Amino acid sequence: MIQPAMVESGARAVLVVEDDDGVRGFLTCALESGGHPAVGVRTGEEAMVVLRETGAAVMLIDGILPDMHGIRLARAILDDPDLEGIAITFVTGAIREGRPAVAGIGALSKPLLARDLLDAVDVLLRWHDAGGSPIADRQAVLEQLEHIFLVGA
Repeated sequence: MIQPAMVESGARAVLVVEDDDGVRGFLTCALESGGHPAVGVRTGEEAMVVLRETGAAVMLIDGILPDMHGIRLARAILDDPDLEGIAITFVTGAIREGRPAVAGIGALSKPLLARDLLDAVDVLLRWHDAGGSPIADRQAVLEQLEHIFLVGA
């Protein structure tokens, strides 16, 4: 795993927010094997600090973190004009099937294959590089995912 200070300026890093050490290790290792610089943290609070240090283009967020729900973290990112362009995918066991990214927000269901992870990150990077989506569209997708998480679909 790359430390925040080691991510080069302009590098399209992926921030992994996952409290389970084994899962976080798998995700960061798979990303790095696929050519993506990766930084892993345990909590939403740590994620907000590291985001500002790395300028990550993509975030992978566990649904439930020790200090907050993943939806709350995503909402905080979308509410911050300096961070609102970051692509987000939830990596969670709270849903049965993944959801393809729409407006730079998607979900992958645990357990997952490294290839599926890398494909999802590539889609998110293309979205990011193309200039993203209007914030209202992103907020609407996040609300839909929140409902899916609540009902467990």
